[in-house]
Amino acid sequence: MSTSVLTSNRMRKPSALGMVHAIIEGLEVGEYIPGQRLVEAELCARFGVGRQAVRDALQQLQVRGVVSITPNRGAALVTLTPQQGIDTLKVTELLFGLAAESAARKISDGANGKRLALATAELERLQSSMSPQDFVTARRKFYSALAATANNDELSHLLAHVRVHVLRAQYGFLRLRGQHASELVAVGKKILEGDPAEASRLSREHVRRLQETLKEYEKGA
Repeated sequence: MSTSVLTSNRMRKPSALGMVHAIIEGLEVGEYIPGQRLVEAELCARFGVGRQAVRDALQQLQVRGVVSITPNRGAALVTLTPQQGIDTLKVTELLFGLAAESAARKISDGANGKRLALATAELERLQSSMSPQDFVTARRKFYSALAATANNDELSHLLAHVRVHVLRAQYGFLRLRGQHASELVAVGKKILEGDPAEASRLSREHVRRLQETLKEYEKGA
């Protein structure tokens, strides 16, 4: 990481939640790898914060199932077996389908879809030539806008705690970012049209394709 980024991080003094998001995003773009130890001193230096702030962030990551903390050994990013991955995606399929359906119903009832429209348009604009970092950032904005549009706090909480972040990193889903962007754009457009049935169908199909990708990985392992 460049000195300018480190300096910027120190100036910002990110919150524990900010560090959680940064570590998850770093995992998805390859700055971290599943199974890697997360050393408190290194994280303090990276983010320009004290040990307690880092420990708070690690605790939040543990609650989300992204990190395991072992006495006398510290924290490490988790790894998932292919079967655990498939089980995770089965849950993700249900939650993503429900979120897309709920958001489409809100739009149909007159909710403001501007934020989701902007996020969908950004994904569509970038899908043919996006860098891994661009894609991860655009996808995060899309899901954040989707959650805001669905306006269901419990659903947002559940989605935040599904370990799909680990799967994306561990099984190389990022290489399929062009296809995934296209599929998410299709979901976004159906939500914005206020079509709950199609929004749910397309979102669930998207996750089922990830399951098939994981099954193919397992066969080739």
